[in-house]
Amino acid sequence: MTDAALKDDERSLADPNDRVAAYTAWVSALRQGKTVKPPEAEGDDALARLGHELKLLSEAIARREAELTRLNQVVLSAEREILVEDVLDSIFKGFIGIIPYDRIGCAFLSAGGTRMTSYWARSNMGPMRINKGYSRPLAGSSLREVFRTGEPRILNDLEAYLAEHPTSNATRKIVGEGGRSSLTCPLFIDGRPLGVIFFTSQKTNVYKDIHQAVFRQIAGQVAILINKSQLFQELVERNQFLLRQAEQLTEAANRDVLTGVLNRRAFLLALDRHLQACAAAGKTLGLIMADIDHFKSINDTHGHAAGDKALCGFTERLSPMLRQGDYLGRYGGEEFLILLSEVGAAELPSIAERFRSTIADTPFDLGVAERSLTVSLGATVAHGVEQSAEDVVALADRALYAAKEGGRNRWVLAA
Repeated sequence: MTDAALKDDERSLADPNDRVAAYTAWVSALRQGKTVKPPEAEGDDALARLGHELKLLSEAIARREAELTRLNQVVLSAEREILVEDVLDSIFKGFIGIIPYDRIGCAFLSAGGTRMTSYWARSNMGPMRINKGYSRPLAGSSLREVFRTGEPRILNDLEAYLAEHPTSNATRKIVGEGGRSSLTCPLFIDGRPLGVIFFTSQKTNVYKDIHQAVFRQIAGQVAILINKSQLFQELVERNQFLLRQAEQLTEAANRDVLTGVLNRRAFLLALDRHLQACAAAGKTLGLIMADIDHFKSINDTHGHAAGDKALCGFTERLSPMLRQGDYLGRYGGEEFLILLSEVGAAELPSIAERFRSTIADTPFDLGVAERSLTVSLGATVAHGVEQSAEDVVALADRALYAAKEGGRNRWVLAA
């Protein structure tokens, strides 16, 4: 290039119109989403200063775009969760690099709007002093102002704040955990306050206006996610409660009201299931029918309350002797049935004798008096093939009749 041409080019770059055209082309490219290098802003004139400001604006827009992308990722990640704690865990992980924090906590407003109760917290500061269930009245709390304004609140020196508000128990606990700055962000659903998310840092002077603005961007979405997961969790807990209630009702329907052992219907159903299992597996089970001897004389001599105590005492003595898979049921009156899983004819006599001696060896406390009781037992072994529960009970009943005919306080094994 000749000296003359170089001088012409320098004059062209120094021409204000050319510089304006370069800035215009650069801004136009940015507006179209293109990534282009900004023109050099040399000098200290008005155009150079404008170019410098445009460059700073471009960098701020790029940061803002990246920030919004991250915020959208946080929301999308939290949307995948169902339960409240999982949503909040996702937020705890997602806000890293967006809002500075060493601890995040979430508290919900009570249905009556009178109390704030801590629901969840995660911390990298050490042992937490505000855990789930920590509750304080809203009256007299600075959170009332946070809900009134609807704006995130910054406290950049918690120790100084505590010195000015020595009655703030929550602040004292957070300071005790190591917190020095906080960002308190209210959550609203359709204009109704739902609760608060607390960001806490171990450093002072951490939070800026930009952090308030960042949370405002997704505050509504976060509140909707938390509220939705709360409602789902309440539905799950309600359903679990109803299932427990149904199980309790079913259990109660299967139990004898006085003694608590299986009632006749439930025992026969259990026996029928075990007979089918025995038939399929080629195994046997033992069934014993027991009858308290001379039970009518207890009622006649000592009254029905004493009779009830005798029945309860009888089941309380036998129950600890049963193995897992065995069943004790009240067949009616003073008659009981005992199902012994995987028991054969060789073991059944010794088991029946242990039951008999357990009842006979120690007197029963009937409330109004102590009295020795005896029991007669009829035992049978069942294999389940072509046998119904009624068939096996009938065999045990015939053996019981033989035991009573033989003098009571004894057992008889059915042929």
